[in-house]
Amino acid sequence: MRRWLAVLLLAGLASSAGAEELRLRLLDVGEGQAVLLSHGERGILVDTGHAGQAPKVLRAIADSGIRHLDMLILSHLHPDHASGYFRLREAWPDTPVLDARHPLPADVSPDMVRWVNEALSRDPLRRRLTAGDSLPWGDARIEVLWPARFDSNNLNRHSLVLHVRHGERSALLMGDAGKVVERALLQQGKDLRAEILVVGHHGASDTGDAAFLAAVRPAWSLISVNRDNLRGYPHDGTLQRLRAAGGRLLRTDEDGDLCLRLPRTAVVTPCRAAGNARQSADIGKVRP
Repeated sequence: MRRWLAVLLLAGLASSAGAEELRLRLLDVGEGQAVLLSHGERGILVDTGHAGQAPKVLRAIADSGIRHLDMLILSHLHPDHASGYFRLREAWPDTPVLDARHPLPADVSPDMVRWVNEALSRDPLRRRLTAGDSLPWGDARIEVLWPARFDSNNLNRHSLVLHVRHGERSALLMGDAGKVVERALLQQGKDLRAEILVVGHHGASDTGDAAFLAAVRPAWSLISVNRDNLRGYPHDGTLQRLRAAGGRLLRTDEDGDLCLRLPRTAVVTPCRAAGNARQSADIGKVRP
């Protein structure tokens, strides 16, 4: 176990997070993604959405009753996933920030990627995650499935892939990883089964390989996307493959903030996301 992780455990993070049920919230941050995990008063934020959504993300953390943000994890440094870092760091100055530390050229574009990367390089609480790492969090565990190494400057292809396990239930968070990563995980023989799939790359055409979906067998597939997305996300072909895989399909552009309970043994069920007027029964409906 890495020394920095041992310090977190000694600080009581692992023991105090296990008293409440685990909840996963996919926040409606428009064009971007932010996933909020909560265990009672403790939380983990995976991605921040873009900088303009930071007030909403901070409000969601507060409305969820979170008093301790144990980790800020950045799947990769594209602005729609990471540019809220600056405001999150101001609000939570003692929270460790974890990312893959993708080595990037000095002239990387867009500028916001460079600015976030430069700020992270100076952050004393920055820690690296790589495939094979496992983060205990109360009675839950976050396993890092990807990436193990870097072979290009492609941020999406080296996005962190996280498997959140809570007893017999789990959620697979794909970040912006697409079919190339999905197929690589299949070839590695990873146990990809998960009740919840946060679909990669906002449901673009390069995600949702049929064999990958057959291995995951999600009961719930969640897509973070803005209404009238300029890039045409989510792609019709991806939606068709997700529907063919079975389970329920939810989208932030149509359903708003999404909230699901992950009990240790019982079935995953919807909950009302803080600040979302939609009833849990509404998001539980199967989309035609």
